[in-house]
This record gives sequence, C-alpha cells and structure tokens, in this order.
Amino acid sequence: MGKTKKTVAVVVCTYNGEKYLKEQIDSIINQTYPVQEIIIQDDGSTDNTVMIAEEYAQKYENVSIFKNERNVGFNANFESAAMRATADFVAIADQDDVWYPEKIAKQVEAIGEKDICFCCHDRGRTREQTVYVTPQYSLEALLFTGFAGHTMLLRRDFVQNHNNWISYIHYDWSLAINAQLQRGIVRIDEPLNWHRTHDASAIAQENKTHGIDHSKNSKTAPYTQGYANYSRLQKKENWQRLYQMIYERSKGHNPLAHRMAGLMRRQGVFALLQLCTICAKHRKTIYYNEGAKGIMGIVRGFFYPFIFTYNNVQYDL
Repeated sequence: MGKTKKTVAVVVCTYNGEKYLKEQIDSIINQTYPVQEIIIQDDGSTDNTVMIAEEYAQKYENVSIFKNERNVGFNANFESAAMRATADFVAIADQDDVWYPEKIAKQVEAIGEKDICFCCHDRGRTREQTVYVTPQYSLEALLFTGFAGHTMLLRRDFVQNHNNWISYIHYDWSLAINAQLQRGIVRIDEPLNWHRTHDASAIAQENKTHGIDHSKNSKTAPYTQGYANYSRLQKKENWQRLYQMIYERSKGHNPLAHRMAGLMRRQGVFALLQLCTICAKHRKTIYYNEGAKGIMGIVRGFFYPFIFTYNNVQYDL
C-alpha cells in the first residue's frame, strides 16, 4: 500500500487587492498538486476584493472566506488565518503574486522532516522583466533578514505554534528564524512563483508610511550612514530581545550564529568590528548569493550590518 498523500492548505491574506487577486487565486487552483483548503482572509478591504473572493467560494468547495472585524495588519492577519488550516502543510500566499503550476508539488516532495520548504522566485513588475531571487537561509544569515512568506510551505504544527510568530518583526522573518532553531529549512533552487512588485503592495505601503523611497537612495548612503542606523536600532528593547533569544537558543547548536547574536547585543565599536569581520569572512552564507563575489563582495560582506540596518523599520512593528 502506498503512502497517504499529504494534504495542503493555502492561506491568502487580502487587503484592497482587486487588481491582481483573480490571477493569484487561479494560479493556486491550477496547481498540479491538489489543494485541500484555500483560506482567504480579508483585512478590511474597501474595494471589490471580498466580492471577488466570494465568487470563488461559490464556485469552489475548497475556498473559504473570512473577514476581520477591523484592520489588524498583515502580520496578525497571516497568523490568525494560518490558525484556521486543518491540512498537513500550510502554504502562504500574497494576494498579488502568480504561482507556477508545480510549486506545491515540488515543495511537498522536498520538505522532508523540515519545518519549512521555500523556493527561489522571480521578482519584477512584469513577467518579462524579472530578477531571479535566491535568498540565504542559514541561521547566521537570518540574524539580519528573512525570506518571503509567499515562497514558504510549512508544517501545520510549526506554523500554528504562536511562539513562532514574533510580533515586532515581519512574520516571515520570524518563522524562518524559529524554523532554523528547530527542525530546519530546505530551499528549492528554482523559481516557483512570480512576486509582482508594484506601488500598492504591502511592503511598498509600509515604506511609504515610514517615508522610505528606495529610488532616491544613494549607493553610498548605507555605508556612510550605516553606523548611526545600527547604533540607533541596537538601543531598541526589541532588538535586544530578539538577539538574546537567538543567543540563548543557538548555544551548542550553531556556534557561529551564537557568537554573532552575542556581538549584536553588545554596544561599542570593538564588538561591531568583530561582527563586520565575521560577515566578510562568511559572506557566502550570509550575504545575498550574487553579491558576495570578488573584492566588492568582501566590502559588502564587511559592511553588511550597516546595509541591513539602513532604512530598517522593524523591531517595533
């Protein structure tokens, strides 16, 4: 007798997404692997998003719609929506992406005993003009940033553990950190979805709220202003909470991440120089893959703590 086929739930969180939602839901419905549940949870849309979602719910038995009583933000919306799943695995979907047909099938096959299987993805405003994104995912890399939630397939017992959702950083970064501290992560090294970039996306709106305009960024600004930004963030209570947690839980499990987390908690130039030196030495597993090559790769690796903190608005979401 063959093995029982694992079930999959897809969680789609929406907010004023009428322009792109149909294309995303269609790409989920048309997966080559059967999707047991498609959970759409709206966060107070004022456009036709809910109406579009309800049309799919009427047509497909596996589509369910939920509406928040008030706008709670994408972090809390994704967590509460994920808690509704009953399948073996939970895949997270933004409202404005497009999944390639074999995304779920390949992730179910690859996840093994890990908490998360994520994939590389294409990113751009159109399908014809995209860049191939291959995020790092070692614990030492995750000290600085995570990878996109829309690329994740997660074990249900992991994603439904409230302790794995850290409220003051982006939910996907939190899930990635906690997965590496538990059963680990596996990456599929091919793009399995198109992440559509546009001015109305959740991240674009967050940047707008904080007055961040990447089109006006100077190439030298992260290097020249990085120390001030790093020092400012380091004084935040939640910065200290995050890296204390990683420091304690990585002891005896990941000595490199343990040492780096300890340095990130310590203020002063000497601790920062040690951290920068480690980042330069281990840039191939910490810094973005294509950016770690050559002399400039060494420079970027050394200054990565500055690059990471420049325009960083987390730790108090």
